[in-house]
Amino acid sequence: MISAVITAAGSSERFGTDKMTIPVGGQPLIMRTIQPFIEAGIEDIIVVTKDIKKYRDILGGKISIVEGGESRIGSILNGVKKAKGDIIITHDGARPLLTRELLESLIVKVTETGAAMTAVNPTATVKVSDGSIISETLPRKTTWIAQTPQGYTKPLIIEALTKALQEKYLVPTDDSEIVQEMTGHKVHIVEGDHMNIKVTHPGDEIIANALWRIQNENRNR
Repeated sequence: MISAVITAAGSSERFGTDKMTIPVGGQPLIMRTIQPFIEAGIEDIIVVTKDIKKYRDILGGKISIVEGGESRIGSILNGVKKAKGDIIITHDGARPLLTRELLESLIVKVTETGAAMTAVNPTATVKVSDGSIISETLPRKTTWIAQTPQGYTKPLIIEALTKALQEKYLVPTDDSEIVQEMTGHKVHIVEGDHMNIKVTHPGDEIIANALWRIQNENRNR
C-alpha cells in the first residue's frame, strides 16, 4: 500500500497569508496539490497542518489530517506515523502543479530502489561562493534542484526522521538529505518537471494559475 504525506504546517511568512487556501484553477491550492494523488488511486492521504479545523472544513472527511510538529522534520514524522502504507510519498503542500504521470514514475522508482526523489537540472549556471567571492562553478548536467514528491519505504523514512530529531539535525528542508545523512541509503533521482513549482512568494499565485491553465489545456487536447 502507498501513503502520501503532504506538508501544510508552514507559516507562509514569505507569502504574507495562508498560501494553501489561495485559488489555483478555481480551487484552494491544497486541493490542487492533493488531486494527482487521488487520480493515481492513492487512498491513504495525510495532510499535516497546525490548523486542523480550517483544513477539515476545506478537505472534508476523506483526507486524514494530522497536527504538525515544532519543526518540519517533526511534522513529517507525525504524518508518517499515521500512514498505513509500506511506501511513503512526501510532498510539499505548496506544489499544486504535480502531474499524475510524474507521481507514477516516482512510485515505480521507489518500489524498485526504496528511496527516490524528483529533481530538475538548473536552467541557469550555479555558483558556489565564499562570502561574495565565487569559489566554484557547478556543471548543470550533474547539478540538480530538489523537488517533491519524494518517496521512501516506511521503515527507512521513520528511521531517518527519528534520528534527525534525536540528533537535533533540523537544518535540512529536503527529505533526501535526511535519509542520506541519517541512514546512508542511496537516493535515486527521477527527472522532475520545471512546471512543478513551489508557491512561495507573492506573485507566485499568478504564475501557478497561468501554468495550471497550460496543463489543463494540454490535458483536454
